[in-house]
Amino acid sequence: MQNRRAMLAGMLAALIAAPFLARAQGTSGQITVAAAISMKDALEAIQAAYGARAGAPNITFSLGASGILQKQIEEGAPVDVFISAAPAQMNALEGKNLLLEGTRRDVAGNRLVLIVPSGSTTVKSLDDLKKPEVQHIAIGEIRAVPAGQYAAESLRNQNLFDALRGKFVYAQNVRAVLTYVAGRDADAGFVYETDAKSTDKVAIAVAMPASSYTPVAYPAAVIRSSQSAGAAKAFLEYLSSPEGRAILEKYGFTTPAK
Repeated sequence: MQNRRAMLAGMLAALIAAPFLARAQGTSGQITVAAAISMKDALEAIQAAYGARAGAPNITFSLGASGILQKQIEEGAPVDVFISAAPAQMNALEGKNLLLEGTRRDVAGNRLVLIVPSGSTTVKSLDDLKKPEVQHIAIGEIRAVPAGQYAAESLRNQNLFDALRGKFVYAQNVRAVLTYVAGRDADAGFVYETDAKSTDKVAIAVAMPASSYTPVAYPAAVIRSSQSAGAAKAFLEYLSSPEGRAILEKYGFTTPAK
């Protein structure tokens, strides 16, 4: 009887300790992924596919402008995985030793395009943006939104930035740019190709010359403070797997440059 009680007590202790041990070892069933909002549709599809796997964690997404998400992580937001739309934000976190060593990788690429409302014929080239009838050009806030940073870089390299800046309508993220143009609150706007293809309310007027801006890369990494590092690493592995890449490509993302 005494041995039986000891055995039951040991089993009970193990059951009580299991969740805490799992959390400490980074195998929790819940992870939070802070990601560039341009990945919204692809990540929802990935969540469905990955979540169907046995033992997969519940995934909560925090989507927004990469620069804003970066600041939130720096201020201690409980994030397990960060996916940025540009290296700069990831570099900033790495410089502050906030990334889990050895987990950073590029998971996708993209292309920058100029969009107009569907049916609009006013803008067919970048020079058309100078027309007086083009009054509002939507662009991501350059200090925080990578798509805005890429667009500014491209326009500067084509000697167009200063000529157009008076028409800029700044948006808090790239999906807000899409909304402005789709709703005809802007005559044109700069987004990623994947955003442009997510709705039939806009059309691509110009594919920005690839030589005019730094190649778009989406770096991802596990945050050092993650309490679910094991699950976070597994999620990153899935993003880089053939199945994960196939979903990203389905939504228009390109394979990251080596």
